[in-house]
Amino acid sequence: MPHPAEGVEVEHAEFPAGKIRHYRSGDGGPAIVLLHGGGFDNAMVTWRHTIPMLAEDHRVFLFDLPGQGGSRPWHGRADQRTLEEVVRWMFDVWGLDDAVLVGHSIGGSVAAGFTLRHPRRVHGLVLVDSAGFQTRMPRHLPTYLAVRSGLGTLATKVLGRNRAFTGAVLARSILTGGATVPDLGSLVDEVKDEARQRQSVFPDWLDSAITRKGLSVNHLPRADRIHCPTLVLHGEQDAVTSPASAREAAGAIAGSRLRAIEGAGHWPARERPTEFNAALRKFVNELQGDAGADEPETS
Repeated sequence: MPHPAEGVEVEHAEFPAGKIRHYRSGDGGPAIVLLHGGGFDNAMVTWRHTIPMLAEDHRVFLFDLPGQGGSRPWHGRADQRTLEEVVRWMFDVWGLDDAVLVGHSIGGSVAAGFTLRHPRRVHGLVLVDSAGFQTRMPRHLPTYLAVRSGLGTLATKVLGRNRAFTGAVLARSILTGGATVPDLGSLVDEVKDEARQRQSVFPDWLDSAITRKGLSVNHLPRADRIHCPTLVLHGEQDAVTSPASAREAAGAIAGSRLRAIEGAGHWPARERPTEFNAALRKFVNELQGDAGADEPETS
């Protein structure tokens, strides 16, 4: 598994279904919780370059989703509802009443669902190439058939053994923006290492959510109930969750902002970290300014 970024503390929490590996960084400031995506991802893979930037003036919390990274073994399915519950448990473990919640891909769907269920615990929401805001996936039927066929297990074995194949899969399906990834070699190694620990390329979330006709997890009908400040960030050439779904999400959440990351596919935090971090920092800094404006003046 990839080593934590410098200045990141690593801990474990035990739950009836298994253990959760979690991380924290930063000595003070508002709390930010980061949720990574599915596939061969974990907290350190997606957020490696984001943590140091946020930790300069925030308390940063994150964890490996159940069955990924160091959150193994995990007994039971890590579907949408389970993942929302794990977020709630981790808020309690960290002693957080509320936080800014940032979710990438499946983590975005979990962040949105958690916000809808626990609105008082989220005072800012960032959805990054988020799942959960579309009725069907791009190439939906082939994806459905692949998930149901067991192809994910075979693909996992090849990815875990063949570095060149891992790089090719990333280039074709995830890093579709065509931009040069600053640390592509490291990213390929991190994904390959995660694949060696996994049973299938397809996460439980997708296995439980995808049907032949569509996706059973879709927050769009209730998105107008999200009232906290929201930023929708999206790679302009994302082939996993379409830019159209980002526009729909932003249109459904009142007052939200939509920002496209040029030259990025589905993984802007790793593909274009400078641009991604700048957009995220601008949003969280403005949240701090708004919070300060609401506080009474002292003499």
